[in-house]
Amino acid sequence: MINFTFLEVTNKELLEKVFAFRYKILMETYPGYVKKVGITNAKEHDKYDQYAIHFAALDEEKEICATVRLIYHSPVGYPTENSTQFDNSMFERDKLGEMSRIFVDKKYRSIKNTKIIIQAVKEFMYIKMMQEGIEYTYGYLEESFLRLLKIYKMPYHPIGAIHHDENIGLRYPCILYTEELGKANQELIKLWKQKKI
Repeated sequence: MINFTFLEVTNKELLEKVFAFRYKILMETYPGYVKKVGITNAKEHDKYDQYAIHFAALDEEKEICATVRLIYHSPVGYPTENSTQFDNSMFERDKLGEMSRIFVDKKYRSIKNTKIIIQAVKEFMYIKMMQEGIEYTYGYLEESFLRLLKIYKMPYHPIGAIHHDENIGLRYPCILYTEELGKANQELIKLWKQKKI
């Protein structure tokens, strides 16, 4: 079994490696998107990154093998609501965030490894959402990934019509309620209570 290391990205050097990893995954999966946004330095980043907490998984060679970010208090909005249309008036802005760039290296996309990585993502994100008072987080998810996350007890709900982007295909705007995430994963509630003590 792979011994992953999970950590919050807190220095510029590691963040640059996160951007390079994201570029690699996007080139493998959505080269049309990479071409559209005109990336020239082999690092993928956008206007939301400065308003995000970044999280990474390292493999046994200390190379990045998975990433995710939590955007919140973003004055430029969120990727989901800026990419498609739906009624976002139901969400209070100061309690809103978005989890995105959930990328896993293809060589670690087995059921066992993905489960380990997603569990670490849930633990990290739940604690951060509780600390920051984030009650709900957007997701802009393809149908197969939406199903997979539900299997891993991340109960996202579609909140708008499916949207087609010519560069990344079909996507559902979704919402994840922090309280519901905790109820579906009681160990997260226990972990939060331990952090508060």
